[in-house]
Formats: sequence, structure tokens, C-alpha cells
Amino acid sequence: MKDASKYYLKCVKCEHITPDFGAWFEQNQVCPECGSKHSEVWYNSDYNELPLIIKGNPISFWQYFYYLPLSRQENIISRKEGAVSLQNWWFLEDFAKEKYGLDISVQVYRNDLNGGTGTFKDVAASLAASIFKENDIKQYCVASTGNTATAYARYLSIAGVNCSVFIPDNALKASEAVISAFGQQVFRVNGDYAKAKEIAAEYSKKHNILISIGNIDPIRVEAKKTMVFEWLRQIERMPDVYIQAISGGTGPIAIDKGIREIKSVYPDLKNPRFLMVQPDGCDPMVQAWENAEAKGFPEGFENDYPIIDNPQTAVPTLATGNPATYPIIAKLVKESGGTFIRMKESKMIDYGKLIAYERKVILGPASAVCMAGFFEALKKGLIKNGETVLINTGEGVRRAPDFVDEMIYTTKNVNSVEDCKPHMIDDYRKQLWDAVLKD
Repeated sequence: MKDASKYYLKCVKCEHITPDFGAWFEQNQVCPECGSKHSEVWYNSDYNELPLIIKGNPISFWQYFYYLPLSRQENIISRKEGAVSLQNWWFLEDFAKEKYGLDISVQVYRNDLNGGTGTFKDVAASLAASIFKENDIKQYCVASTGNTATAYARYLSIAGVNCSVFIPDNALKASEAVISAFGQQVFRVNGDYAKAKEIAAEYSKKHNILISIGNIDPIRVEAKKTMVFEWLRQIERMPDVYIQAISGGTGPIAIDKGIREIKSVYPDLKNPRFLMVQPDGCDPMVQAWENAEAKGFPEGFENDYPIIDNPQTAVPTLATGNPATYPIIAKLVKESGGTFIRMKESKMIDYGKLIAYERKVILGPASAVCMAGFFEALKKGLIKNGETVLINTGEGVRRAPDFVDEMIYTTKNVNSVEDCKPHMIDDYRKQLWDAVLKD
């Protein structure tokens, strides 16, 4: 029998209490009082135990089971996700020192090291699969630009849940292949991400199937809030600056929720300065922010944002032209003293090549966008001396073969051995750095 007292959901708008996820699903994932989709999970667990739990050596985010909305541990579906070691990228620290005279710490949170699908969506998919198993959910559907789709496809298949995935027409073929390989149904929509979400919603209603409610989904938020616990475990503090490529924005929403949740035992914690990065091929949040900034951030500024129909971007996983979560994200960014940053997609490969060369890691295109944000932040004076910067890279490159193809730069066509000479790896360093720093 489930322990119904472990957690409950509270409506952000009217504070109506929903006792558990079983009831939440029966309510079609909306507040029965005001109709809002935005509810948060709160716990009756003892937070005085959290500092002791944090000192452990976890193999997944499930170390924090007492602060996750699952009643029975036997329902956990996990593939070693969410306990990713922060990496100190010293070469970025050296660059900041040499170019800008800043002594900073740069920590990188690499979601490509997650054990499920190597993306930042694995923790949410693990929690979703576990909750669905516990509540005997057999059908689910989701609209996705790629990462959510592949993660949910794998984890839900393990849990025995049928997942129908709606992807836009510009979604990567490799993502489609992964979803299909797990036996989950794919609907490639003739249109953009907004159109995929529209048809997915109609499908959900027609067949009475649960659907992901997006970036404010309490399952996603609860899974990703454990980033806060992990950073406390590894660096014993919150970073001063947090950099993320943004499409919808669960990251900052979850960080804010995690910090508010543990105020009783960590009263001095506060949000880092959120620096949110978008590519110039799909940058509605950046456009909205720049417009608000020019007007002096008038009251209600967060509700004014453009909608880009069918955005033409080389990063399909960031192709959210209608940023419905901007009102939430913008307020968090403003309160944190942060900002939104635009990067040039034409330089994305340059950043990818540099990171691969310096760290021997090939990141995915959205992660390259995120790394570009770090360089842009330094250029704009958004990072201060002595600060700790955390860069949250979203995914690896395994589902972006075209991006890998564009990383080629050392190949020489030859006719005979006379055309072949030994090389020195270091000879490429200046070439790669010059490409990144060139405007």
C-alpha cells in the first residue's frame, strides 16, 4: 500500500492540494479548482537528514529517494542517471585569466554522461517511468524536438509503458531511429514543434491518454531539482553563475524549486545568476528580453514575447519558437541578476571543434550553443572575478551524425606516400582558438 503522506502537489496559482500523482493523473494533470497546469510537489520528509544523504556516493539521483515523489523503491526504473561528476575545465579558467584577467572556477555538468540516453532528459524520464509504473499507467504521449522523445522512449519501454512520440519535421533522423528501436510509436508531423504539440494534444484528448505538460511538468521539475543536491554534494555550495542553452527552460525552474525546498536546512542558498543562451536561428526569449531591457523592464514585461513560426535553426532540439514558459523564466532570470544571450549558429562548429580538441569530448550541437554562451558572457562582462561558473551541457553527439561530419578539419587528400607527413597535435591549437575568437 502506498504511503500517501510522503508528498502532495500544491497548485502554484490557488494552492489547491492534490494528494498524490494518482489523483493528479485522474484530474488530467490540472488543478480542479482553477484549471492551472502548474502544480509543485512538496514533502513531509525530514530535511534534517538531507545533509547526511548528500555526503553519500550515489550511482544515480535516486539517492534522494526521500525527496522524490515515489512511494515504493521497488518501482524505480533507473540506468545510472543524475549523479554526474562535475568536471573542472581548467583551459577555460586559463582563457578567462589570460584574456580578461579573471580568476574564476569553471565547472561543467556533462549530461552526456548520464547512463540512459546521454542527455539531460534522462533524470525526468527515469522518474516518469517509475511514477507511471507505480500508478499502473500504460499509455503516454509526448511532443518533442528530440531529447525528451528519446529518453522517454527508452525508460518507458523498460517500464512497459506505451509511448507515442510526436516530432516536428526538422527533428533529427537519428532521434527518430532511437525512438523506433525501442518499439515506441513515432509520428513525424508535417510542421514545426508548435504543430507537433498541437497534434499531440488532440491525440491525447481523442484517446484519453496522458500527455507531457512540458517544462512545468512536476515530474520533470522534481527530477531536475536534484541538480541542486548534487552541486552541494560536490562543491558544497551553489555556483555564482549558471549557463544553459535554453529551449523551454526546465533547468532554472527546477533549480529555483530545489533551493526553495531545502531553505529550512540551507537558509543561505540562493539562485545563481541565470545566463540563458539561444542560437540566432531560434531566439524568441532573447528578442523578448532585449525588448524589455530597452523599455526598462516595465511591469508585466515577462508576458510580452514573440512567436517564431517554423524556426529555421541548425539545432532542432532548441527549436521552440513559441516559448510559453518565458513568463516564468524571465522573472527568474531578472530576479537572479542574469540575462539572455544570443550566439551565432554559424560559429557552432568552431566551438564544437575547440571543445573536442581541448577536452577530447565531442558534445552535441545544443551543448556547443551552451559553450558559446560562456565565451559571450566573458566578452560582455557578465562574469566577475572570483566567481564559480557552472556550465550545464545538455547532450552528447550520438544522435547528431551531421554535426560530427562537420567536425572534420585535419583530413588531407593524397595520391602517394610522398604527400604524407607526420603532424603535431599542438599545431592545430592556434587555428581552433582563432576561429572561436574571430567575430
